[in-house]
Amino acid sequence: MKGFLKTVIDVKKEEISRAKSKLPLTALRHDAEHTPAPVSFAEAMAASTRDAVGIIAEVKKASPSKGDIRIDLDVAAYAKAYTKGGARAISVLTESKYFKGTLADLELVCENTDLPVLRKDFIFSEYQIYEAKKAGASAVLLITTLLAPAQQAELTLLTRELGMEPLVEINSEFEFEQAYKAQARVVGINNRNLATLEVDTSVARRVAKIFPGEIIPVEASGISGRSGIEAGMENRIFNFLVGESIVRSKDPAQFIKTLLGIKAEGE
Repeated sequence: MKGFLKTVIDVKKEEISRAKSKLPLTALRHDAEHTPAPVSFAEAMAASTRDAVGIIAEVKKASPSKGDIRIDLDVAAYAKAYTKGGARAISVLTESKYFKGTLADLELVCENTDLPVLRKDFIFSEYQIYEAKKAGASAVLLITTLLAPAQQAELTLLTRELGMEPLVEINSEFEFEQAYKAQARVVGINNRNLATLEVDTSVARRVAKIFPGEIIPVEASGISGRSGIEAGMENRIFNFLVGESIVRSKDPAQFIKTLLGIKAEGE
């Protein structure tokens, strides 16, 4: 790891250490294991087709590349708007230093939607998996770049044992091999290189071509309108994670409908 990725991992390690001092792993595990099973993220992603694409709408207050996006974002209101707009699932950034998110945001979203909810963070510890389950999440993001093969397989298994599903993120054909060996079912192809933060929208369209039929691709980063959705569809991608453009829109629910190809009344 290098660049931004190394910096953020160092921050996360300190954050997890502080969390453990307040709530030990044993107590957190007990709470998580007694939290009701969430709605299925994998089934929601599998339901998407060319005629009914899936949008994972993201609650995103800031980013390291763009700075503050909407720091005063009303998390509960956005969860309701995303649900009303027809999102397939909701993603919640819980990283605090660079994305200004919190676990409380995740809990609020889970309380205000019946959609599957993804915890999006830099996850490399079982502690973070248990945190997500306790908060009510249906899925967690596992970034292949962060994880050794054995570690990725272990976290994937733990996630499923808790009734959730990992969204396994990759950025290349090489990383797909590791994700596939770890038995990933839903694979997010990030157009953004996490080391440099540069976006190349050709990445997902190229990498998706090597996916076997049983793997569900999700395209992430660089999607700002319906044209990006249509380009992905041409490469057998029917699920899209969209954050910044939805958050910046004046009407998030209507913007999601636009991404879905649903015209506003009167058009």
